[in-house]
Amino acid sequence: MATSPVVPTPKTNPIGLEILDYRGGKSTLCAGCGHNAISERILEAYYEMGIQPETVMKMSGIGCSSKSPAYFMSRSFSFNSVHGRMPSVATGAILANKTMRSIGISGDGDTASIGVGQFTFSAATFRSSTSSRTTAYTGSPRASFPRPPISAPS
Repeated sequence: MATSPVVPTPKTNPIGLEILDYRGGKSTLCAGCGHNAISERILEAYYEMGIQPETVMKMSGIGCSSKSPAYFMSRSFSFNSVHGRMPSVATGAILANKTMRSIGISGDGDTASIGVGQFTFSAATFRSSTSSRTTAYTGSPRASFPRPPISAPS
């Protein structure tokens, strides 16, 4: 008597989504590029926190960092801003729609060169406000992450 093979149940997060639901397009960046590693960590973090991809705005500047939002959470919203102005555009988007979560991705030229004034202003503004934002320094590129509300899974 033959037994049927057991099909494993895919692992899901607290809201019932699989890791594949957080994937984006195939990367076209150079092998070993830091943007790919950062995109993977962002994808894993949003998956583990159980954040619905459709509630996320991904903002970027110009350059290699502008490609990164395409490589994770294809079901979320993306916007490429003017070179060096991602913090201002992201701030406007956050103020216009407070129900969305946002993440800003900016590379070294976009942040430390033309956008240094915007970056330092947004970091200072969000650290001193009640917007619950954290800035993560990852070398190049740099990424700003909103801190999710802490709640126990139901």
